[in-house]
Amino acid sequence: MPPEDTLQAEFVCLIARYQASLHAFIISLMPGLDGVDDVLQETNMVLWQKRETYQHGTDFRAWACTIARFKAMAHRRKVARLGMRSFEDDLLEMLASECEAAPEELDEKLRALEKCMGRLNEPERGLIEHRYATGAGLDEFAEQSGRPVESLRVSLFRIRAALRKCISSELALANLHL
Repeated sequence: MPPEDTLQAEFVCLIARYQASLHAFIISLMPGLDGVDDVLQETNMVLWQKRETYQHGTDFRAWACTIARFKAMAHRRKVARLGMRSFEDDLLEMLASECEAAPEELDEKLRALEKCMGRLNEPERGLIEHRYATGAGLDEFAEQSGRPVESLRVSLFRIRAALRKCISSELALANLHL
């Protein structure tokens, strides 16, 4: 394989390796906002366009998160122009620096979340996945499930609280085993 092809293959591997981490980072910058997947896709496009400027051996995740932060800020400005409310740039920057500070901690939290999601029953998991994986509103899920929207909101609140408690417990257990 020519050296150029090898570098491109390595770069594709880096992008693939950090997708979950980038996705979580973008979600942290855009809580409650639609467009996370769009921002991730735009980030991936910029990463690919700038692949020749990436210095192999440096922190790819930090570089990718910087690009993602700028894409999230651009999305926030676009949303604001459409009259929707979102975070101010200062708060977005503060969230970004907090999330960039400890990528291994984020990975631990993602593993804990995955474990805790596995403990949910099927209807709870379905509600969480519908709300956060699809980004769709509760109205659609209410129609599908035959439950009132307000009941779903209460359930989401309860499930999120249980997930927070479970994640905290998992992280505490992981720290005990260190």
